[in-house]
Amino acid sequence: MQKVPYRVLFGVRHETVGSEGQVRLGRSKSLNIGCDKIHPEVTMDVHAIRARIPLTQTCLYFNTGGISPTLDVVRDSLIHDIWEIGETGPPPIMRPDEHHHRLQSAREQLADFCGAEPENLCLTRGVADGVTTVFNGLGWQTGDELVLTDEEHPAVRIPADRLPAGHGVKLKYLPIDGSAEEVLSRLEQMITSKTKMLALSHVTTDTGTRLPARQIVELAHSRSVPVLYDGAQSLGQFPVDVTDIGADFYSALSYKWMFGPYSAGWLYIDPAWHDRLKVVPSSANYFADDGIRRFEFVTMPTIYYTASAAGTDYLSAVGIDKIEQHTADLAGRLRTGLAAIPGLAIESPSEPGVSTGVVAFQVAGFEGPYISTQLRERQIITRPTGLKFSGVRMSVAMFTTAADVDAVIGAVDEIVRAGAPA
Repeated sequence: MQKVPYRVLFGVRHETVGSEGQVRLGRSKSLNIGCDKIHPEVTMDVHAIRARIPLTQTCLYFNTGGISPTLDVVRDSLIHDIWEIGETGPPPIMRPDEHHHRLQSAREQLADFCGAEPENLCLTRGVADGVTTVFNGLGWQTGDELVLTDEEHPAVRIPADRLPAGHGVKLKYLPIDGSAEEVLSRLEQMITSKTKMLALSHVTTDTGTRLPARQIVELAHSRSVPVLYDGAQSLGQFPVDVTDIGADFYSALSYKWMFGPYSAGWLYIDPAWHDRLKVVPSSANYFADDGIRRFEFVTMPTIYYTASAAGTDYLSAVGIDKIEQHTADLAGRLRTGLAAIPGLAIESPSEPGVSTGVVAFQVAGFEGPYISTQLRERQIITRPTGLKFSGVRMSVAMFTTAADVDAVIGAVDEIVRAGAPA
């Protein structure tokens, strides 16, 4: 066996290389690179998970809903591929068959993770990329209506805001507070004969409210209205099956609850829309492929997709259902502890099926950025909110411990008791 150094930036580490020249860094089985070397018996062991996320050793990280820390399997995948490019040349030129196989394998694994068939998944740069692809391809007319939630991330809101300027489209905003039944009732009243599409977050960005995705699709389809979901805050938090949900479009990314690189993405397009959705803008793939690749209009950074697939492989081995239960338990603990602080109001839902690992709050007399900055000075990383209220958003993830939760509750209590700045 030959030994090769690959961690040049962080000191030299040697990995075993087989006679065929493959570095065994624990990549996904679907990529044919020794997944069993990385996690032979993975369980929902939070301490074992934390050992794979070096950032957990230096701070209390509560911003996975913004950008997640990176799993070691994702890091190693990226480092290996960059090293390989430097040593052996550009894969599409020097190893075209292997390059195609690895990209297709990554597509298959990402599709499997969200319950899609690979031929219905196009690779993108992130949620906004997928949303823009759909919006540009619909053929809007003056008077068309687009329904969003009142808590949309700019990845959806900004492409939507740009539609009226050129097409005279009316934007309508669905309030998402209250029960799932109340949300569905409001939505039913908002849909009209002019409704062109619903573009909604499966899980909203500030409060982490989980929408009743399948019921919304059923309602919309009964009125012949297609549905696009922003899946940035959902995939990796709980099991998602886009086929079972019935969405026409589902746009996702790699770097939040998927623990993948910054940034890769993918867009699910229901087969019924493959020929109905216009391809705007176009690329060489328009003529090279009459299937899903027509919608891939940039050169794909293969290393980000193979690294994303390595991340999904690890999450699947841990078990998404176990991750969901772990985060639900600790998010409940966090909500309970924070709610006991004088003047603090929890803005995220607590009901099962509606709540997630996202916990947002505001404190009377305090601005969210101030509290978030004070927490950062204590090595606690959060994110201020700003869409509907000035507060703080915290993300409870698979690597979070009860001790982390108790520490952040104590820190917020200390900040509030010290009083707001004059």
